Amino acid sequence: MRININLASNPYEAAREYTRRLTMLVGALAVLSVGLLGYILYQRSHTRDIDLQIAAAKQEIASLDSEKAHAQAMLNQPQNRDVADQSQFLNQLFARKALSWTRVFSEMEKLMPPNIHVVSMKPEFNRDNQLVLRVVVATPARDKAVELVKRMEKSPHFRTPQVEAENTLGEGGAVGGNIQFEIAAVYIPTADDTEADSGADQAQGKDKKASAPEKNPPKVLAPSAANQKVAAATGGAR
Repeated sequence: MRININLASNPYEAAREYTRRLTMLVGALAVLSVGLLGYILYQRSHTRDIDLQIAAAKQEIASLDSEKAHAQAMLNQPQNRDVADQSQFLNQLFARKALSWTRVFSEMEKLMPPNIHVVSMKPEFNRDNQLVLRVVVATPARDKAVELVKRMEKSPHFRTPQVEAENTLGEGGAVGGNIQFEIAAVYIPTADDTEADSGADQAQGKDKKASAPEKNPPKVLAPSAANQKVAAATGGAR
């Protein structure tokens, strides 16, 4: 029998295996470094392209703002004041005539939760010349108004809906509930009807499951006499 005895003061080390492993580690780190360097260079190139596009867009916006300021200054001249006022009046009149009350009522009926009723609707324009629809609803529960706002947020026909006023009435003070909410939202009649119909169908499906025992389905009341006069005056009723 042969016995190998190591009489060296330091233990024997497998230098070749150690060198091989160290070489593999260095190679892996080198490959990783090359990959990271390539990714950084790609991101810098991509960012440079985006910066160029942003700079071009800013330059175009500045040019359009300059043209707008020049046109606005020309319209603000005393001799052009009447033309500017008439143009603004006609633009608002055309926008009001483009409003279809039948379409508005149909869209609101699709979004209405149960146990909530529309008291009045009023269209107006904000400072950005956007058509804002103010809706006053009556309900016995606040969560119904919150649900209506959430549904309007999902509809492509409304933008930034929010509750602007809340009024608690006495018992029997309003048709459909004793709490009135005034909801304002930017109305976009040219939105995609396919998306609106799909969202409304989903909302109605949830209502049918939630309100199966109820006998009286939710309904939208006609606007008040004052709002009907406004619609008739603007030519919006169709």
